[in-house]
Amino acid sequence: MRAKWGKGVIVVMYIDYSKYPFALSQRELVELYVERPSVLASRDATLREKLSIIVKEIIERGELPYNACSSIEECVLLYYTILDLAKAIGDKWFQNRVALVYSKYASRSMVQESPEKLLLLGRKLGLEVLLVSGEPDIPKIPMVSKSGKVVRFVPCEFAVSVLSYLRVVSRRLIHDQSYNLINNIVKNGYVYLDQKTYQRVLEEAVLNTILSTIEESSPPLGLEEFTRLVADIKKLLVEGRREQYVEPIEKEKTQVAVKIELKSGELPIIEDLFPPCITRIISILRSGGNPSHVERFNLAAFLGSIGLDVDSVLEYFKTSADFNEKIARYQVEHILGIRGGKKKYLPYSCEKMRTSGICPIQEQCKGGKNPVAVYKYNIRKYLKTSKENKDADKAAGGI
Repeated sequence: MRAKWGKGVIVVMYIDYSKYPFALSQRELVELYVERPSVLASRDATLREKLSIIVKEIIERGELPYNACSSIEECVLLYYTILDLAKAIGDKWFQNRVALVYSKYASRSMVQESPEKLLLLGRKLGLEVLLVSGEPDIPKIPMVSKSGKVVRFVPCEFAVSVLSYLRVVSRRLIHDQSYNLINNIVKNGYVYLDQKTYQRVLEEAVLNTILSTIEESSPPLGLEEFTRLVADIKKLLVEGRREQYVEPIEKEKTQVAVKIELKSGELPIIEDLFPPCITRIISILRSGGNPSHVERFNLAAFLGSIGLDVDSVLEYFKTSADFNEKIARYQVEHILGIRGGKKKYLPYSCEKMRTSGICPIQEQCKGGKNPVAVYKYNIRKYLKTSKENKDADKAAGGI
């Protein structure tokens, strides 16, 4: 809650913590005489039942169930209990899934909020943000319609300090060049954003806040009731992810590695020879992480460019915390030129990979100036070395 001065009156502004439970800190929970939400939830049968319903929806559908809580207090208690469970279980996929679900839920709620409420939410999340009002103080940016015929000017009424802004966008959004400082209005140490962009930054701030809270949480592992609750949630996690696990590919990699006889223009799929940028994205996915949209685009474009079909490309994304096969298939088919304008997309060049913060190395890879060319060079070198070794083995055997 926050008091705001209007014209001669005080307007009291409330935050609905059922929509934004992360905005109520653990310190404030202590003031409400609830020191350990997970202890209370572990010992209450009704809360445990509701907790199981929420977790099952998070795992299986990637959503929060409608009206799962009967009060704001319940929503906050169950939220912090879920975070404790995520920390206790230690599954990175589950942790990212929880953060994504709550951040998306908050983002949908933000659409209905006033600029003043969004300002308050930003400050609750630790952002240094101001709301600019009055002409001519509000800067405006031109927005061109899809047809290119209509230009309108959108006010940038939210001013976020550069330090706060970079702290939020530097993890994932920075890969999208539209979030780079050079492509935004920056003045007197603040980045000026229109409401839609500010809401996207808030969504990312929520995601980061939840993941940090999970990392810093201290679950009551010595409590017998909580230990049983952890075991129950683990069962839900195993059952819900059964269809999402990707089979280990070590055997496949071994089989492909010995396949030297190739048809004209065919490339073997040897992950050890993928460029560092692509290997990095795959590593994030397989560790249960949440790559940015730009990283996902480049992985799909690369895999499609070296010959993988849609189903094979989708296998790489099944371990992502927000995987939705229907949506992912549509996006991959579009990138591979099966849908839409039938244009098959290529991954970024090496230079653009570096400027987007995706390339993990400083030097240029040998073989070309884009990931596909680098991979083809690695394959040629690998095949040449394999042939030389085979010839050497034959020669040694004939002596």
